[in-house]
Amino acid sequence: MFSRQGLLQTWKEIRPYFIFSAMLFFAGVVIGGTSGAPADFLEQQIKGVKAISDSIVKSETPEWTAFLLITANNIFSTLMVMGLGIIAGIMPLVMLVSNGMILGYMLSILSDKGENMFLLIVKGILPHGIFELTAVFLACAFGLRFGMTLIKGIFGSAFGKKEPWQPFVRTATGAVPALIVVVVLLLLAAAVESTITLWLSKS
Repeated sequence: MFSRQGLLQTWKEIRPYFIFSAMLFFAGVVIGGTSGAPADFLEQQIKGVKAISDSIVKSETPEWTAFLLITANNIFSTLMVMGLGIIAGIMPLVMLVSNGMILGYMLSILSDKGENMFLLIVKGILPHGIFELTAVFLACAFGLRFGMTLIKGIFGSAFGKKEPWQPFVRTATGAVPALIVVVVLLLLAAAVESTITLWLSKS
């Protein structure tokens, strides 16, 4: 499970799903930034993000509050999508596209207000986004593969295929070390977002 060969094999199998996850997310960013984006839906989602932001701002210890809220929210959402991907991979698809659209929509609004997009991305997104997005893409990649290998296992069993559940079992085994990586990356992202990103956004 944690051997070098096992980890490399897991990455080899999960890599196409990781790349696909990244493509879906950035496709969502593009869609969210266009005039045809579902504004009403995205406005409702942004209210949830703003509620977290308001809680952080009003706190007597904003850095600590930001770390706790961001960590709890990100870990819960990401692990849920990783596990619920077993339902035909639908949850990861929805999460990737919707989160990408929210980001694209927010960037579009800020751009219309005359914000410097380069500085906004470099100071407000990249520092923590590198860790957070890597964790999200990895979790969604496993979620998607869980869904695909489950479907293949069901049909493989129905048609008498030899060892139809092997891909699913390998995915489940590989998900254990991946889970550790995801949590560590999300903790790093929360630490950076609650300190460096918060500091840069004020400067």
